Amino acid sequence: MKSVAVSNEKGFTLIEVMFSLVILSIIVFYMTPLFQLILDNKENQSSLQAMEWEVFCSQIKKEIRWSTKAEVVSNRLILTKDGETIYYEIYGNNLRRRVNSTGHEIILQNVSWHSFALVNNAVKVTVKDLKGIEYSVTAYSLIDWNKST
Repeated sequence: MKSVAVSNEKGFTLIEVMFSLVILSIIVFYMTPLFQLILDNKENQSSLQAMEWEVFCSQIKKEIRWSTKAEVVSNRLILTKDGETIYYEIYGNNLRRRVNSTGHEIILQNVSWHSFALVNNAVKVTVKDLKGIEYSVTAYSLIDWNKST
């Protein structure tokens, strides 16, 4: 004859309930900081874009300051400086810099729209990022472009 063991357990014991509660507490304890990290990362991306814009502004101001000629052709900024031709143009979602039609230096990322405009002896650069935030800077030249041409 076969004997079958019949279990008389009809519910959870106190130990099992406490064990489940400890596991649930650990999960909740580690999920809260994880959500905070995710939310902080979005704020960091915005501040990174602003810092990248500041670096871009200082670089382009320095370049335009000593340029002997500037022109905008087909929504590209073309600067002449020390016998070199420097191009600022869109490349996908990036703004890039090229010297003498060679190279590929990404100078600004996450760009959805851009504009270059010549105003007197200055260049106005306007950029809109992928989040729709618009940035603008005007860089003045120390060399009079009207006299140097």
